[in-house]
Amino acid sequence: MTFTRAAGRREPLLIVLSLVLGLAYLLHGGVFTLPYPGGVFLKASGILVLAVYAALARHRLVAAALTFSAIGDVMLALEPAQLPLGIAAFAVAHLIYGLLFLGRIRHSGTRGLAGLILAGGVAIAGIAMLVWLQPDMGDLRVPATAYNAIIITMAVLALVSRVPWIAVIGALLFVLSDSLIALDLFKGIDPAWRGPAVWITYVVAQVCLTLGLTRHN
Repeated sequence: MTFTRAAGRREPLLIVLSLVLGLAYLLHGGVFTLPYPGGVFLKASGILVLAVYAALARHRLVAAALTFSAIGDVMLALEPAQLPLGIAAFAVAHLIYGLLFLGRIRHSGTRGLAGLILAGGVAIAGIAMLVWLQPDMGDLRVPATAYNAIIITMAVLALVSRVPWIAVIGALLFVLSDSLIALDLFKGIDPAWRGPAVWITYVVAQVCLTLGLTRHN
């Protein structure tokens, strides 16, 4: 039995386990609380399970992107939070995802006019939001601007490439999750639903990216 077939048989278990761990972290601090640094490890655990699945499926770049994402989760969950390191780790993850989308473009071409139009809309929205946030970025202006450019480029490449739509949805959900974080971080916009929405969209984004990029040969 190949590793790919083994991963395929384990897929339901691993995906469910990742989602269960993600739900557990969503409930952490409300329904139950782990002593520090238990919550830090819980936050990263679900994404690391996805990295294991990607590795078993022999998609090492996907596994690497997920691993850097987990590192970013750890950096942001530490006390005090290591925000610049967290931004850097997630930036590396998005660069890897972007390279995977770019590789698909080189291999299979672009999605066509519809993909280009959608990509253009995402790019314009991303630039507009960046301009709006710039005055409030303070010391994070340079890393936050670079990160914004990287994640928007990743999403644009996803829309243009001929990857499964589930991977495209994952890329867009990642942009949405990070946008909600930016609204709080730089504009102080923090409605009660923002925190859960950030985490839910992030976890679903990573699951969608994992499934889409590991199933597409």
